[in-house]
Amino acid sequence: MNTIIISALSGIILMFSGFYIKNSRALTFLSVLMFIAIIVGGVFELNGCKMLDGRFPNMIGESLYGVSFLIALASLGVFYLLMNKDQFGKVGNHVAEYFALIFFSFCGIAVLAQFNNLVLMFLGIELMSIPMYIIAGTNKESMKSTEASVKYFLMGAFSTGILLLGITFLYGATGTFLVENLDKFDPNFEMIYYLGWIFIIFSFCFKVGAAPFHMWTPDVYAGTPTVFTSYMSTVIKGGSFLGFILIMQHFPADIEYSGYLRVLLSAIILLTLVLGNFGALTQKSVKKMMAYSSIAQAGFMLFVLFQINSVSKEALLFYTIVYSVANFIIFYTIQQTQAEKYDDFVGLGKSNPTLAAATSVALISLAGIPLTGGFIAKFMALSIGGSISENLIIIVIALVMAVLSMYYYFKVIVQMYFRYGNSTIKSQDGLTTALLVIGVIVLIVMGIFPGILPSFLPTPMW
Repeated sequence: MNTIIISALSGIILMFSGFYIKNSRALTFLSVLMFIAIIVGGVFELNGCKMLDGRFPNMIGESLYGVSFLIALASLGVFYLLMNKDQFGKVGNHVAEYFALIFFSFCGIAVLAQFNNLVLMFLGIELMSIPMYIIAGTNKESMKSTEASVKYFLMGAFSTGILLLGITFLYGATGTFLVENLDKFDPNFEMIYYLGWIFIIFSFCFKVGAAPFHMWTPDVYAGTPTVFTSYMSTVIKGGSFLGFILIMQHFPADIEYSGYLRVLLSAIILLTLVLGNFGALTQKSVKKMMAYSSIAQAGFMLFVLFQINSVSKEALLFYTIVYSVANFIIFYTIQQTQAEKYDDFVGLGKSNPTLAAATSVALISLAGIPLTGGFIAKFMALSIGGSISENLIIIVIALVMAVLSMYYYFKVIVQMYFRYGNSTIKSQDGLTTALLVIGVIVLIVMGIFPGILPSFLPTPMW
């Protein structure tokens, strides 16, 4: 409950602070303090110091893993804000409102991290999503931004309808909204019970950008101001996957229907990997390439749903951290270079070696090259999927897609180092340089010492 209350209050504070604080950098640092407060509140919660302890037990559950995941996302939020501290004011004049929307969406993630009720899960998803619909359209001078907002909203409303229908079916078959009782259904309503689960899976696939519910992703990522695309593709995606794995752990352990679930997940993963990677191969826009890359990465992250236990939960958290850090660096580079095409990266290796080197490591990590966190993340995800012998074919396809992804990731590196041209990108300030170095260190250390993450997690993580 600590993290829910603090994140909600943070949104309210940032909303009203715009009347008194006009400097965008000051607002950024105030937002950083709010994220730090969420981290502190989460740590206290893990240690048993909880606000409103024992209240609303049928709504808010105790989830050490959910709170730990939320602390990681809040830490990523600090990294994101500090790295982009000079970018928010360039979007528009309502910087405080932008930060308020970010924290309201984060409050939705906090709800998703601890829900014990299908209604609260729905509220968490909507609270996370609605601010993002607004943020997508914050660049009032760009028709692409307006288009992104409208398209995101309409597609999001459609997925909300699917989610509500799934919740309705589950309630009709079980007579309860409590997630802990979802495995107790009336056999006479078996068909609508499992149909409800299918609808919930489909709605979460939309939120995480998995095929065939990914159509909104390229246009929304391309139209949304880059500084917010960075947040949307990392923290919001991580929060969506958190809610996904927490609800799927309550899927009934019926042997027959678990087999059907495996087939459904396999089909979704196959489509996601193929459409994501081949879509990225054909893009000329770097932001759209990153959008399709995000779809492809979601395909790998979905492997953790085959067997939900402490190992798969750790793998999802690990994947979210390394994927987010890499994306922060790449989207910061896109923002600095104002890159529309690959050619916009020409000469960056010479004009700004630090930024080019950090971007290269981030791209290498996303490609899953050994000695980076991205390699370990993919290995952990595929290991979970590979624990089921029937998944051998899809594992092989995933490996082929991972190799294929190197082409469009290394295409950016080639432009930075092996194409001649003049780049006018100047060196960033000391704080941003330090953050780039920290990001590179995180990606490499987690690739060499993957066991470092569990030492920071509570035991057990259930």
